[in-house]
Amino acid sequence: MNAPIIPALRAKHPSMAPERLNKASTDQIKTSRFSAHGLIEIVMEGDFLHYSATGPFNEELFDRFAIAQGNYLKALNHPTPWASIATFIGCAMFTPEAIQRYARLMNAPKPPGLTPVATAFVMGPNIEGAKIMAPHFRKIYRDIQRPFEIFQTVEEAQKWAQLMLDAHHAKPPPAP
Repeated sequence: MNAPIIPALRAKHPSMAPERLNKASTDQIKTSRFSAHGLIEIVMEGDFLHYSATGPFNEELFDRFAIAQGNYLKALNHPTPWASIATFIGCAMFTPEAIQRYARLMNAPKPPGLTPVATAFVMGPNIEGAKIMAPHFRKIYRDIQRPFEIFQTVEEAQKWAQLMLDAHHAKPPPAP
């Protein structure tokens, strides 16, 4: 089973206070009078933007996520291409409204530098709803034409994401 990525980073960097990890969280954002269900924490490590996602998830969570992620990426101003890795904890179930909201977020135009080269999800065998949600996730990423895979471990996801970054770096620049 995968350890949640944020506590794993804290363990790897014990001298870092949580605020020094430059973390964002959906808990930091309030968007409506309705409660958000689920939690997503965001932290950059090298060229990997890690999401620790504890479900189940509702639409209100993704309203918060849109703001938290946008603010985080703008403040981060990461200078090189990056990949995203979302590690699910406990449950990967989305309400129907949440999956629609997530699809709209992924489909929305983004400023340069705010879109990952590839996205990996980590959903081990003990994640509730992983098999139910996997086809929905695959469709969302197929529709936006972003490389996407689902893995059982963070290590597998990082290896694949690094291959995607390497392939991106090897592409010739577009003609003027």
